[in-house]
Amino acid sequence: MNEHGIPGAPEGFTAFGVAADWPQSRQVTGHGHSRLSGDAHVYLWYGSPHFDPEVEHVTVCSASSGNPEAEEALQRGFEDYFHIDRAPWISLPTPEPVTVTADGKPVVCELWRDSGRRCWVARGRAGTMELVLSGSGIDPEGLGVVSVSDLTCFSGHFGFHG
Repeated sequence: MNEHGIPGAPEGFTAFGVAADWPQSRQVTGHGHSRLSGDAHVYLWYGSPHFDPEVEHVTVCSASSGNPEAEEALQRGFEDYFHIDRAPWISLPTPEPVTVTADGKPVVCELWRDSGRRCWVARGRAGTMELVLSGSGIDPEGLGVVSVSDLTCFSGHFGFHG
């Protein structure tokens, strides 16, 4: 257990999630830890229990600095919302800056939105953690994420495996 109370998480790893008052389902949808590299990541899903891009939802990927999983999360967001399947990203909209808060501190992220401005993907850094956020039906402008120290309120099994 690390200093944030996350079982098996490496020292210094912080998972971020949407504020505790999120009214809908919350799930752990992925996680991992490599003892060899020290890389760790957690995916948290906020929304309906089943993926529906038309329903309000947010996914938060927290990854240790330099973890290739952050790039994978970004690519998955592009695939889900912009239908770009590992193709060159030249057809993506130009990113714009957006500010979210992480534990009350402003974090400037790169933001990509679909042309209808309903779906979006954002990437930023909170301290030593890389964050990839994606969502639909909720405005990322001013979205706040907080350190998550107890993942037992999330559905899905959680535990770091090395």
